[in-house]
Amino acid sequence: SRRRHTRFKCDWSSDVCSSDLPYFSNRLLLNKVVTEGRRFEMLVYLLYLHHTGDSRDPLSGLTAANFKRICAAQKVASPGRALAILGIMRIAGYLRRDRAGADSRVVRLAPTADFLDIVEGWNRVMLRIVDAAAPGARLAEAHARYPGLGVSMRTRAARALLAGWHLLEAYPEARRFIDRDGGWMLLLHCVDASLRAGARRVIAPVTVDLAAFGRRFGVSRSHLRRLLESAYGDGLLAAPPRNGSHILLARELVASFLTCMASELSFCLGIAEAARDEILDARAPAN
Repeated sequence: SRRRHTRFKCDWSSDVCSSDLPYFSNRLLLNKVVTEGRRFEMLVYLLYLHHTGDSRDPLSGLTAANFKRICAAQKVASPGRALAILGIMRIAGYLRRDRAGADSRVVRLAPTADFLDIVEGWNRVMLRIVDAAAPGARLAEAHARYPGLGVSMRTRAARALLAGWHLLEAYPEARRFIDRDGGWMLLLHCVDASLRAGARRVIAPVTVDLAAFGRRFGVSRSHLRRLLESAYGDGLLAAPPRNGSHILLARELVASFLTCMASELSFCLGIAEAARDEILDARAPAN
């Protein structure tokens, strides 16, 4: 089953933690856009629409109508929520109006250069982690060498989702956190801190200052407290969380999250290798 599948044999969870937490920390608007499972998937579709738009077809590309349609079809957001995400991204300076379209009556949007830099930076971080977990892949090097590799990766990821591949369905325990504001970052921090404290042999209890953590990732202390209490009620914590002072993750939750992240890295490895090979094939001299 997918829950048991991973191509990685080394310890990589600390690399994910040391990369993800600083990358998203204290970036309020970025957290409102991406650090929750369904919103992250919406972002994948947004970039897909942008990357696959046809300048000859004014109705293609990233428009509000296309974005609402794809989000509704994939059951990740209502039309109203899809519009709200577009609004947040425009306020944050992540989207701009694209005036290159031939039909001025159609409002086409495009990611700003700053946001595309953020996305490419995130791809770079992930590929460095993949390289550490799969020695010899050298995908971060390929990303730096071939400018189109990131676009090809993101397009392949979106097409996999549109074809029915969904990472989180196989990991309902981890999904309880990942689909909640701040939950992804909180679970990542707790898993890594717990395994470090337990010398990678036992799951140790950890303490999290929920108010400070919430400020870093744009959520309230009370929201994080309710998330932990709900997890305890569902058996995902092995002891009452005591307002963050004693968070003891259940073995099932740790296993679910680690396997989920390994599967994500394996998926990233596959699409990056395919994107690199496609670029190399296109550059090869014709026989």
